[in-house]
Amino acid sequence: MSGTIMDRRALLRGAGSAGLGLALGPHAARAALPAPLRFVYADNVVPFSYADADGNATGLLKDDVDVVTSAAGYSQTTSLMPWGRAQATVRAGQADGFCTVPSADRAVYVQFCLQPVMTSDIGIWHRRDDDRFKAVGSLEELAAFSLGSYVGNGWATEHVGTIPTLAMVPDPVSVLKMLAAGRIDAFVHDELQMGYLARAAGLTGTLAYTPRPFLGQVVRTLAIRRSLPDCAAVVASLDAAILARRADLDALARRVRLGMA
Repeated sequence: MSGTIMDRRALLRGAGSAGLGLALGPHAARAALPAPLRFVYADNVVPFSYADADGNATGLLKDDVDVVTSAAGYSQTTSLMPWGRAQATVRAGQADGFCTVPSADRAVYVQFCLQPVMTSDIGIWHRRDDDRFKAVGSLEELAAFSLGSYVGNGWATEHVGTIPTLAMVPDPVSVLKMLAAGRIDAFVHDELQMGYLARAAGLTGTLAYTPRPFLGQVVRTLAIRRSLPDCAAVVASLDAAILARRADLDALARRVRLGMA
């Protein structure tokens, strides 16, 4: 465990080395650092955002934002709270931003970066001995199976919420366990989060993941409240940092996929 933590910290330190110091020199950078950006995260969404042993925000999204803000010459302060409250906090100007999937309703009060922080394919989780899903090519075909999802899964609500066979449970790990027990046929979700949770639950020997192009991707993007002074300039600098540090962001996601974080 300690080796993993050290590796992550080393990666984050390296990712931040291209901040204002490169543009202005180290002494100017120290003198010109702007106020920290206040980011809010959903609580208990492993591995993206959750509390560490001391109650502080941790997870892949927080690490990604550390990389980007540091490379752009900023720092961040963090708060964990229920996701609905987190969004309301940004809307009210009590926090400066979050990292999530762009949507029209959120774009009313935040400006999204053009560059995504991370993308992950949406696919079909199923039992390892069930090969039927390699041939599924549409939501209509998928609706013939018994499906499971969890409360708060926006993609399921929008795309498969009207399917009569959809079973809803409180959390994603419960869906994975239902699937492993044969109580449902399939669970549509991205590979990154569910792969992490399936490993933690000891279900990787039972479950398999099949990506299907018609299901698309989850695209997570940084967003800054429009009421923040110089919002457009902040977003532009974050976009440039994302492009410059794409390899570091991909490396962090790869560590999660390999179960190293």
